Amino acid sequence: MSNLSSIEKKKLEKLLEMGSGYVIDFSNRTFKDFIIECSGIDIYDDKYAYLGSSKANRLRAFWDQEPDPIVGKLVLDLLEYWKTEKSPNDIYDECSKISARLMQAVIKEDPSPDKAVSILEKAHTISILLLSADPTNASRLRIGEELREIQERLQLARLREKFTLDQRMSVRPTDISQALLDIQPHIVHFSGHGAANGALCFENRVGEVHPTMPDALAALFEQFTDQVSCVLLNSCYSEDQAVAIAEHIDYVIGMNRAIGDNAAIAFAIGFYQALGAGRTIEEAYKLGCVQIRLQGIPEHLTPVLIRKGKSSL
Repeated sequence: MSNLSSIEKKKLEKLLEMGSGYVIDFSNRTFKDFIIECSGIDIYDDKYAYLGSSKANRLRAFWDQEPDPIVGKLVLDLLEYWKTEKSPNDIYDECSKISARLMQAVIKEDPSPDKAVSILEKAHTISILLLSADPTNASRLRIGEELREIQERLQLARLREKFTLDQRMSVRPTDISQALLDIQPHIVHFSGHGAANGALCFENRVGEVHPTMPDALAALFEQFTDQVSCVLLNSCYSEDQAVAIAEHIDYVIGMNRAIGDNAAIAFAIGFYQALGAGRTIEEAYKLGCVQIRLQGIPEHLTPVLIRKGKSSL
């Protein structure tokens, strides 16, 4: 929970015009969308309704339950929104200082090894490598749309300057190691086919399926343990690959069964929305699953997150 004082809360409530249950000029829909975009959190979750269902009461509950860095970032975003229609004044300046104080917690905090820490706290710039393969002798995938959504979510993110995105298409096994050496990514995202026997399907020299088993990829990622923080295998039946890779990489996400294109894209949207807002890998994983549910797709239990040395979530 944040450590906002009662005086600080009153100042924020006054500036954000929360006296009648509203927050600035937001409707219920625009308020929900704004909070998700800024923080990756659905403020219309029941956990934020214990003070009442109004927008103001939900924001008060958010302040009570979320940690200082998350509250500080959201306050900053609300101030930026407020400033689009009004001119800064003394109370605005005071609220800006409140936001800055809360956000300092992410710098001062000394996290324990077992705590899920955002990779944004570990690197000045986060490099993402998107690998994709769509062999000619396999069913077509909507890889282009997935890439477009990832690019768009990162471009819209408040922390967009923190991310770089590189892609390698029609990937063959030798391309993977070359890309890892050249780009030195923190996050590796694979989009493509997976087989029921646990193999990931890359491409051979003529563009057809080249299956790669879990032990082979695990051995590759073992060589990049100090570089790669997270691997996302957005492909069918990739849980076995995720388990093997997680012997060496802090966070690995795989799929425990077949996953449809729409669900895979929805997961990617939620995952990168959250990362772009400064959330941890675990929180980004959860928002990806929530995004599948929001699309009305009954596959939100398909993605699994495995932490190094721990069981799957």
